[in-house]
Amino acid sequence: MSDNNCIFYAGADISSLPERLEQGMKVRDLDGTVMEPLELLKKYGINAARLRIWHTPENAPYSRGYCDLAHTISMAKKIRAAGMEFMLDFHYSDFWADPGHQDKPKAWENLSFEELEQCMYSYTRETLLALQAEGVLPGIVQIGNEIRSGLLFPDGELPDYVHMVRLVNAGIAGARSVAGKEKMRVMIHLDQGGRYFYLSEWLEKSFEQGLLPFDLLGLSYYPFWHGTFHDLKETMTRLIEEYHLPIMIVETAHPWRKSPKGFVDEAQEKIAGFPATPAGQRTVLALIRNILASLPDGMGQGMYYWEPLCVPEERGGWSENMGLLDENGRVLEGILGYTDPLVENAGKTSAKVYAPEIVARAANAKNNNTFAAELPKEVPALMWDGSMENRSVTWLGQYTEASGHGFLAGIGLNPSGSSVVEGIVEGVAGQIVVPVKTEENFLTEKNYLTDADWEQALAQWRVRCSEQAFAQVVPETVRPFPAPPVNTLQVEGKRNFSFEISQTISGLDEGIYAFQVQMRGTDTTNVDVRLFAQNGKERVEQVVHLTEHEWTLWQIRGIRVANEAKGVPEAAYGNVTVKYGEELTVGVAIHASPMYAKMKEMRLIRIIPSAEIIGEA
Repeated sequence: MSDNNCIFYAGADISSLPERLEQGMKVRDLDGTVMEPLELLKKYGINAARLRIWHTPENAPYSRGYCDLAHTISMAKKIRAAGMEFMLDFHYSDFWADPGHQDKPKAWENLSFEELEQCMYSYTRETLLALQAEGVLPGIVQIGNEIRSGLLFPDGELPDYVHMVRLVNAGIAGARSVAGKEKMRVMIHLDQGGRYFYLSEWLEKSFEQGLLPFDLLGLSYYPFWHGTFHDLKETMTRLIEEYHLPIMIVETAHPWRKSPKGFVDEAQEKIAGFPATPAGQRTVLALIRNILASLPDGMGQGMYYWEPLCVPEERGGWSENMGLLDENGRVLEGILGYTDPLVENAGKTSAKVYAPEIVARAANAKNNNTFAAELPKEVPALMWDGSMENRSVTWLGQYTEASGHGFLAGIGLNPSGSSVVEGIVEGVAGQIVVPVKTEENFLTEKNYLTDADWEQALAQWRVRCSEQAFAQVVPETVRPFPAPPVNTLQVEGKRNFSFEISQTISGLDEGIYAFQVQMRGTDTTNVDVRLFAQNGKERVEQVVHLTEHEWTLWQIRGIRVANEAKGVPEAAYGNVTVKYGEELTVGVAIHASPMYAKMKEMRLIRIIPSAEIIGEA
């Protein structure tokens, strides 16, 4: 059975299915009926399956020996027997490969580069010949998994495009020696599906170094990591225009619930733009399908959900809230995103309205019961084809007009932040309900950090970074023009890197402090960004999830500076307690696969003075 280039691949990566079934997992339909897993997938429109293959997984204890050639052949036969298409994903590793991990198989660790190149060719060829001999040659084969940062580190690690391309070419040649594209298409798979600048750079530099022709571009697109849906549409459209390659989303997912043991937190849910619910899953899958269908000349050819068949486990992690099964193995509503009809007139029909952030500020500094908030006249709306439009909005309730904007004033806004405003958006059914945040009166008269805006570059800061990291202070224009530019610190790594910036402060006044930083940037697998605050013994951290479209305030609150002689209570306040006269260190730490981060307006401010803590007049 060969893949038909004209079909749309409604796919699922089911690489972990053999292990989960052997552990006793049962898969159930929406009504609770136990079903054979592949039959369940087929019932809901899934016509293709993807399997990863590891070189010698026995060398990686956590693999438990799965995803080897024998398991792959066995599963591929079941996939084909079910009438489904089959994609094979070479990881070229004994265990996981992704932008942060591209470890050579143990058997290849001591090879010269020329020997490594030959092994890429022979291993790819021999594996595919073994599958062909069993009647299960894949219709699509990936030469590596998410290889935007390279593969087979360190030999093929970028930015060394010369050696990376030679290794990838060896894999492509090995695949081509078994079958032409009429029987088996060759795919290159990269992460960052919504970020054109990363993908175009990889393709341009790879082709400059002689990358062999391939048939499909596979992208990972997780909306909580890889840009907005509009970014995805624009990126794929531009890549198709420039490289004339069909595109598939070969990894995507969305959470079906919030869980402290799960894989996506509230900040990432907000970045993704849809709720962590089964209905949210369904909408995300349907939206990606519609975006792919809208691409020119039928070049959007498939969508694969990553590991949908998983039941939450005691240890948590991905299975806790990212699959398409609940705790009882019952399939969730999200799977209907595969079969929902494509939206007619998708370029004009709204899938989501992006509600504005409305901040109410005290109208009178001496009277915190009166607040005013500016209301926009238009809001951005995401269409089902991934395009964006500004739609006019009519706000309900009392407001005044000024300079073309509406202003809420004195209409019972709640200082606790529980107030909302409602509006009607042009062409969108129903009303939008937008929370109104009230701005707190911080004691911002003093920033306790020295040269917090980097006027002296990084002279007043302690900086530690790997040689792969690049950091510089860059002035950035802020609105409204002509406001003076603000210095930003830009950090980037073209390969896996670490970076830390910190400052140690002594002589702090008593009180409760907050360490704040405005940040933006990119995110993906194996990106870890954290704010930290520590004294000699204690350290607290705040995990940061970056988005490149807006500056986001991240902070650690509750840094307590106390004079024990005054009997300042310990329990009521503080994540970190600094005794009066001790030193406090605050900063930002990054350990990441290739990405960039920007930061500005780094502040250590006192938000509650000592008098309020101990009840002094």
